[in-house]
Order: sequence, then structure tokens, then C-alpha cells
Amino acid sequence: MSSDPHAEASLGSVLKLERDGAAFFRRANAIAADPRTRQVFERLSRQREEAARMIEAAAARSGVRATPAPGPNPYPFEAIAKVECYACGYVTEEIPTSCPQCGAARYAFEREFTKAMIWGTALASGRAVAEGVQAAIPHAKGELRAALETLLERERALLKEAEGELASANA
Repeated sequence: MSSDPHAEASLGSVLKLERDGAAFFRRANAIAADPRTRQVFERLSRQREEAARMIEAAAARSGVRATPAPGPNPYPFEAIAKVECYACGYVTEEIPTSCPQCGAARYAFEREFTKAMIWGTALASGRAVAEGVQAAIPHAKGELRAALETLLERERALLKEAEGELASANA
């Protein structure tokens, strides 16, 4: 695979999607108000982190350099970049222990996420990862190919879950 620049690029795209996903879901988890929502974000973040580690490890053992590559990003980072105090409207990037403007407690900055937003993002990102993995598999060999096939199975399961949860949210 290392002699095929298209294969390395597709593997790099998948790695970027996984790393970006881990960062997105970790950040969303940090600002989410609902404990159940935080659990979902934590699980999605952990899945993306595990997938990135699996790709990196299999690529390293196969002698392939897996480097995150630029590409489309299905994660709405702009929606979670800033937090706002619901008491006074003060805007910041990180949740303070109390609002510097009005003194409201930390929880005044936590965000509510709709089930449709959560699972819509999981669905969009899952589709992007699955497409990237499908593009990389034909060029991979041995352990790297097996890792990508395992990742594709996991993504298909996540897609099925996300589709069901999104349908439930939109019902």
C-alpha cells in the first residue's frame, strides 16, 4: 500500500475523520448538560479513538505511513466551538467555574443537544468513514486490510444504530 499514493491518501482521510470525530465528540461531551447525552458522546468519542489507534497500529505493522490527510469534515465544530451563559449571554470558548459577567454557576454554560443533532452527526460521520474505508480496502494487504474490514463492520453497525435513533428522533 505504501507505493500507492491514492491508497495512502484514502487511509489518511479515514484517519483524519476518526481523529476529528474523537475531538468533536469529546468536546460535545464536555459541554453537554444531559448525563445521557454525555454518555452517548463519550461512547462515540471512544469508538473514534479506538478506530484511529487500530488504523495507526495496523498501518505501522504493515510498514505503511498513516498520516491524516485533508478532506471533507462532517463534524459541525462551529456548533460547539463557543458556549454561552444562558443567564446573561456571555460567550466564551471554555466553560468557566462561574460566569465572569453575572456570576452564574458552571451549568449555565452547558448545552442541550437534540437527539436528531447527535445521531445526525453520527450518521453523517459514519457514512464518511465507511466510504473512506471502502476506498482504502482494495489497496490494503494483510493485517491492514483485516483492520479496515473490521472497521467497516463496526461502521455499518454504527450506521444502523444511528439510522434507527435518528428515525426515532424525527418520529
